[in-house]
Amino acid sequence: MKTAVVGLCLCAASSAFGTEAVYRVIGGRAPAESAANGFLQQVQELADGEYEVRVTTSLAPIGASGSYARVLAGARPALPRGFELPQSLARLLTPDLDAWQAATAVLEWVSARIEIDEADLAPQDAKSVLDRGRGRCSGLANAAVALLLTAGFEARTVSGLLVADGEAIPHRWLECRLPAAGWVPSDPTLGLWTVTPRHLVYDDTVDPVPRVEVLRSASDGLDRLPSRGGRAMRPNTGAGLVCRLPGPAGDPAPTVVLRGAGGEVRRARLDPVASFADLLPGRWTLEVLSGDTVVERRELRLRSGDLLSFTLRPLAEAGVEGDRR
Repeated sequence: MKTAVVGLCLCAASSAFGTEAVYRVIGGRAPAESAANGFLQQVQELADGEYEVRVTTSLAPIGASGSYARVLAGARPALPRGFELPQSLARLLTPDLDAWQAATAVLEWVSARIEIDEADLAPQDAKSVLDRGRGRCSGLANAAVALLLTAGFEARTVSGLLVADGEAIPHRWLECRLPAAGWVPSDPTLGLWTVTPRHLVYDDTVDPVPRVEVLRSASDGLDRLPSRGGRAMRPNTGAGLVCRLPGPAGDPAPTVVLRGAGGEVRRARLDPVASFADLLPGRWTLEVLSGDTVVERRELRLRSGDLLSFTLRPLAEAGVEGDRR
């Protein structure tokens, strides 16, 4: 699976939000090279039937823009035959929404109404799963994609493996194309707009399942995401923060350090301005360091779309909090 958003994916994955896992896959077909917004999979053949797979994911905000009305006015994708939006969902999808809000409403509707049941042996097509309100991972993905297509979005299922406790199991999730953001992955079994470094992409259903060795593991990082309706959600927009000194920074310039609740650390020189963008919503601790000394500390709670600006006290007045503007 190759897409036209490689540059976007690499940019996101190289940020402070990025996390990477490496696997050796032995036997079966080759995993697929894949790139999407916040996801990159690179495959290197080591020997006949043996591959090294490097998966990099990012929790950075998605960055979609544009209105849902514009999505509705565009070229409509091919719709499932005889498939219609349930009335309870259709009422939510008003043209005044932005595109990300509308697509998120579809994913939320699916997550709220379809129970995950990996023991479900009934048909996993979208209509069957929606009719009985339960399904395996493939059924949830099929239902979400069918509803997204019917709502006017481009969407597709993604087949592959999920690595858990050293074991690889067949799995299915989805990608939806959002304006200005490209293809964005989402696993309905985990949350909204979320995938992890444990997802391995293939061109089709994986059978037989190969042996997968974990060469480098990585945390999912889902605990760093905000929650919506009890589900982890990768946000569309982040928060911004600008810190200023009222005068010259001095030599050497102090450093602003931001520490997120999930362990993320961001740094910038205060020379005399330090700027941060695409911060995940949630709690952050701001520290100003002069050498190894913490001269100021603040506790912040950021929301999506916030743009905060602080003017800090001169270093000579260390220990006195600055003014928030």
